[in-house]
Amino acid sequence: MGEVLGFIWRALAGLFRSRMALQAEILVLRHQLNVLRRRSPKRVLLANIDRLVFCGRYRLSSTVLNALKILQPETPISGRSRSQKDSRGG
Repeated sequence: MGEVLGFIWRALAGLFRSRMALQAEILVLRHQLNVLRRRSPKRVLLANIDRLVFCGRYRLSSTVLNALKILQPETPISGRSRSQKDSRGG
């Protein structure tokens, strides 16, 4: 019960913080994000065991990927060119 009241009190106190305090908090959070982006690797490095697991999973369920193909890349292009021909009367 005390934790809930403490949470409500902090939430109400947060409503009345000054604009300067909010801007300072945003500045600190942006700095933290920049530091995390610099530290994190650009690419995820996979170990050999990860590759082995992915290959095994793909072999077991390769047909699942066909269900995920909702739209083929050439479909929107051919549909758009067809509708442009229809609108020009060609």
